[in-house]
Amino acid sequence: MNQKQHKQLSATCQCGKVKFEAVGPPIVTASCYCTSCQEAGRRFEALASAPAVLDPDGGSGFILYRKDRVQCVTGREHLEEHRLKPDSPTRRVVATCCNSAMFVDFTKGHWLSMYRKRFPTGAPPLEMRLMTKERRAGVELADDLPNYRGYSGKFMLKLIAAWIAMGLRRPDIPLGKSARVEQ
Repeated sequence: MNQKQHKQLSATCQCGKVKFEAVGPPIVTASCYCTSCQEAGRRFEALASAPAVLDPDGGSGFILYRKDRVQCVTGREHLEEHRLKPDSPTRRVVATCCNSAMFVDFTKGHWLSMYRKRFPTGAPPLEMRLMTKERRAGVELADDLPNYRGYSGKFMLKLIAAWIAMGLRRPDIPLGKSARVEQ
């Protein structure tokens, strides 16, 4: 089945000025509990009128797509990257029009981790929880999904298979604004 036969999903910022379209099946859907995702989530939620990033248990729900299957269709000029450290290869991108966290881009990778909360309809269900060893103290996770202390073999195999299907390419995702390093 080719990507044109797959459903297209739209991710939008809270005010609707920024819209991404993702075509084809996602690589995987997961919730991440790493300390970086938790810290970034707290920082983004502290921005003026920002929508929620973290789930009640402290995880960040993501839908991972190949970079060649995601495009910004409106509002690129509102996108701004944030890095937790100046030399970090991971940038988190926010729509500045309404402070909506849109995606995480491991710039050395071939995928985008789109925040699941940015998909108002049709978001596929979570498949797994990752990096649970770093979850907040006192958080008990349900057993409705596989809970992995780190990155699971299944997760890594799906990423590798997607990269091979892309011909080992790593497309760039251009933004409308320059980087902002968090202090």
